[in-house]
Amino acid sequence: MRRFLSVILLASAAAAAEDGPVSAEAEYHLAQGLERMGFSFSAFAHYAAIVSAGPANPYYLKAIDAAASAAERLRDDVVAPNLFEKAYGEPLSALAPQRLARIRASLALLGYRAGRFEQAAGLAEQVPPETGAYPQAQYVKGLLQERTDPQSAAATFRALAVLPGAGGELKELAWIALGRTLYALHRYAEASAAYENVPRFSRHWDEALFEGAYADLQKGDPGAALGKLHSLQSPHLSDEFVPESLNLMAILYQQRCLYHEVKKVLAQFDREYLPMRDQMKKVLQSEPALDEYWRMLQPADARLPRAVQHDLWKNERVVSMRAYLEALDQEASRVRADPKLSGALKDELLDGIGRQKQLSERLAGKFIQGRLADMARLIEVLEGDKELIAFETTKGEKEMLETRFDADGQLASQQLHRPGVPQAGHEYWPFDGEYWPDEIGYYRYTVKDACAGGKGE
Repeated sequence: MRRFLSVILLASAAAAAEDGPVSAEAEYHLAQGLERMGFSFSAFAHYAAIVSAGPANPYYLKAIDAAASAAERLRDDVVAPNLFEKAYGEPLSALAPQRLARIRASLALLGYRAGRFEQAAGLAEQVPPETGAYPQAQYVKGLLQERTDPQSAAATFRALAVLPGAGGELKELAWIALGRTLYALHRYAEASAAYENVPRFSRHWDEALFEGAYADLQKGDPGAALGKLHSLQSPHLSDEFVPESLNLMAILYQQRCLYHEVKKVLAQFDREYLPMRDQMKKVLQSEPALDEYWRMLQPADARLPRAVQHDLWKNERVVSMRAYLEALDQEASRVRADPKLSGALKDELLDGIGRQKQLSERLAGKFIQGRLADMARLIEVLEGDKELIAFETTKGEKEMLETRFDADGQLASQQLHRPGVPQAGHEYWPFDGEYWPDEIGYYRYTVKDACAGGKGE
């Protein structure tokens, strides 16, 4: 440690000297010394200064390589890709294949998020299959193909979902993306099967259940759709933000003239989601500082509904931002706790970390602000849909009264048949009002039909 500290102090003094080869060398060695001490962000900042100086700097390629390594440890998918985008060009072809592949994959994702789709597609195609960045690049490729060639997108996502080198969360996203692509192609049975591959109780399982229910409805299997929606009502998934699930459930009941059930579900929507919308709108209208939005995600902060907090914490970009900010906090703590760092150098490191943390919290806050606006708007749209469902329900009840149709008698005449059970690995067990973890996700309804001429399942 003492040797590294001496190198840092000497390099820091040399880096302050006039520009030239000595200053460039000093800055590079300063960054290396910080990296050896475990100060990844502080090292990255000095590597970034070398990269920003351009290819004429003798340490340009070494700095890009080291900056990319530090960015991986920091889980930085914003600052580093923007730096590499400005530096990207022919000189980078001299980097090691794995490093160059990771940079290209990060730039492809950056381009996709920025709407530069043609550029992103070109970068994703340049990531070789034998590199560790290939799965991420394939995911971006699939997202881009969805826009113009959904058949190819489905093939890309299907291959990625079973690719040995892909991580579990990326495979989870690939199954969901495959389900969405197949649904858009009206291949509803295949879409439903894709959603069922998302692991139970995984981060995006609630999305797979809801979207899978829509696919089941479209393929003519309302019992399976209601079973998935029933799973979303379990206490084990009570923190999930799924307002669309209640509207879909109401539609399924309305299609069978089960108006009492429709009204119960609509009342539940009003009870659970309208207060959430009002709470989010109140926060947005108060116009807090951008970094305050980030602080609203902390468990002890009650300014946002619990389900909204939970939904935001699951977002991939928020997960990445959280990891990055936590890395900055940890580095600042290590700098403060190191008794061997001099006062001036310690202050400089803490100042750099503090400024980066402030900027990152504002960027994260801006993203969260946009998501809150989207979530509040979604509930408002669903409330409008709910009013239409309520109107059609009242109209249907009125017609039953006017025609003196005996809905209760029709329901009493119908039998509920036991649903089909797969030959192996499953048992039939009627739901008795208590949710068991082993059962969640496997529910299936058998539904009666109160409409004139209805026969039930």
